[in-house]
Amino acid sequence: MAVKFIAYVDQKEDGGWNIKLTDTYDNVDVICEDLKEFQEKIEDMGSEYGNEIEVVWKKSPKLTPANYTELELAMEKLQEEYKEEIEKINQAKEENQNTQSGFNPNA
Repeated sequence: MAVKFIAYVDQKEDGGWNIKLTDTYDNVDVICEDLKEFQEKIEDMGSEYGNEIEVVWKKSPKLTPANYTELELAMEKLQEEYKEEIEKINQAKEENQNTQSGFNPNA
């Protein structure tokens, strides 16, 4: 079972944004000032659970539309960079589910 992480995007006083990443199992929070830092922190924190994590995204009502768009575009760029890796992970999960559903210990 995956451990739930919460990624809360908030508006900073200076007009920028940050992401508060919360490990809900260990109740640990870290603040990430950009997506690169977020990526590093989630890899580090997720490795404690064999990377079996689920990330739930939330945003502050104070987050400006410009900052939301900036973050959304940056995330799309990251997804494109990791497209092949994401597809391999999704394919492996699908194959694992197909294998498990066809398993019959009494056969």
